[in-house]
Amino acid sequence: MLRLPEAEIGADLHASLRDLLGECFPGYPGRSYFKLPPHLRYVASSGGLVAAQLGLEYRVIRVGDDILRTFGVVDLCVRDGLRGQGLAGRLLTETMEYAAACAMDFVLLFADDDRLYRRAGWVRVDNPLSWVKINEHATIGLARAVTPHELMVKPVGRRSWPAGEIDLLGHVF
Repeated sequence: MLRLPEAEIGADLHASLRDLLGECFPGYPGRSYFKLPPHLRYVASSGGLVAAQLGLEYRVIRVGDDILRTFGVVDLCVRDGLRGQGLAGRLLTETMEYAAACAMDFVLLFADDDRLYRRAGWVRVDNPLSWVKINEHATIGLARAVTPHELMVKPVGRRSWPAGEIDLLGHVF
């Protein structure tokens, strides 16, 4: 499993990531990221193919009066024929270990299907949320005080998730 800065990923790997993301997420744009590229990725390979990937974004956010150092997980996916072998769990474990080494407060993600994440210790939170809305490389507005029920958080240390409105200070992960 590799941890790669996004800026160092070459064209061939981007093409493989684009193909994997398109396979895993029907309707995904024809590129290797959804709204904006992540800061780094974890990439697992098997038999010369990209087997799984997880994008990671570093972000300072505000929750109520608290300023938090966070990583946001984006586009975790595993190739169809390789699911059920623990790859996604290993990607999440690597992410949490890196978050601890970087002194992050929390790791955040948005998930419709939360089974994997709940097993790995993430919990849903319902704080109102504000973020910059981006579509096809253009800022199209600001979402304010929306409560997306897909948001999940996991503490890196012993800190409790604070009360109050969340300002992502950027786009949704």
